[in-house]
Amino acid sequence: MGTMKILAEGLSPAQERVMSILEYKKIKIIERKDIVAIIKEYVAVKDIQDLIEKLQKKKRIIPLKKGVYAVVPLSSINMGPLLSEFETIDYLLKENYYIGLYNAFNLHGFTEQIPIKIFVFNTKYSGDKEILQFRIKFFKIKEDKLFGIDNQKYPYSDKERTILDVLEYPQYLGGLNEVLDRVKEEGYNKNKLVDYAIRYDSIKVMKLVGLLTNSQKLYSFLLKKGTLKYYTSLKKTGTKLLDKRWKIRLI
Repeated sequence: MGTMKILAEGLSPAQERVMSILEYKKIKIIERKDIVAIIKEYVAVKDIQDLIEKLQKKKRIIPLKKGVYAVVPLSSINMGPLLSEFETIDYLLKENYYIGLYNAFNLHGFTEQIPIKIFVFNTKYSGDKEILQFRIKFFKIKEDKLFGIDNQKYPYSDKERTILDVLEYPQYLGGLNEVLDRVKEEGYNKNKLVDYAIRYDSIKVMKLVGLLTNSQKLYSFLLKKGTLKYYTSLKKTGTKLLDKRWKIRLI
């Protein structure tokens, strides 16, 4: 008896036919309207809704979001969909997102540690979610904050944008002291980082970038904004530092 036949046990002939067609067509993700169309064309059943519900109950199609399913093919050895975490995210968001923070920090060589979840900046979702077997942390940001993106097969933050994000959210990488030390050890484009910081328009981030780069351009910009008249205090940084030039207090 072949592998496919063993794994197909527990499916009715109609259910197995649907799954065989999906596998033959190499479909990994399918919308409800498309699976309905396949059933109507290839399978003689009266109750299409019942057939779809049975396939869900037997975990042959797994809901990703309303009306969208991940397909678990008959030949799947681990009885799971063949989607990667990046394919899943790309399908859910399609545009206006990038993979960043810990994942990009690793990609750009700031750390060799492999994150156990995926950090995604986007304009739709926020919070921690588990989709299929993947753990994803979504950060919802405004569209004008979507810059500094390196569009490879999947969009990642470039090196300088990654630095901005880890300065904004250092708690996900061991704290600010750890982040500053790792950034100082690696090379980056100082002018691009300064321009990104000004565009990002966060006093905290700009002062931290100033601390890293000692940029006169950034100093003049902050001076003109009047933000060097007072100290910006950052707590739980893992270090103690009072910097008089950039008016920043790490405690």
